[in-house]
Amino acid sequence: MNEIEKIRLLADLEEEHCELNHGPNTNPEEYQATDYLILPIGYQEDSIQTVTVREMVIPVCFDCAQALSHDEWTLLYCFECSHSRWVYRPWARNTYRHHILWLRGCPDCTDIFGGLYFNDIDEVAGAPQLVSNHLSIRAA
Repeated sequence: MNEIEKIRLLADLEEEHCELNHGPNTNPEEYQATDYLILPIGYQEDSIQTVTVREMVIPVCFDCAQALSHDEWTLLYCFECSHSRWVYRPWARNTYRHHILWLRGCPDCTDIFGGLYFNDIDEVAGAPQLVSNHLSIRAA
């Protein structure tokens, strides 16, 4: 995504609401988006060249952006239905060490699990970013 596209996205923030889950009985319109989570989707052609086929753009509110940049929460996000769930790491039964787990299919949209996708923290080109401050977010 080039700089002009990023500026256009930021200009449209006034009309956007957070697309992440804020719990039961919440209204998405109550959570004004303050940033976008950008995930480049593609493949590594060789050790030098990364090919980005498209970019997934998710509006997020200030609280969700903060949760993604700290180590208390892990976001589970389904590519198929755009459903998300937050896992509070200190209370989780499993040990989570990543900020985002990208799922292909979840219990809400299918009974066939399509896989778990992740980005290595060391691959800056393939790591999700927040547009406004270009923070790299560790994801698995």
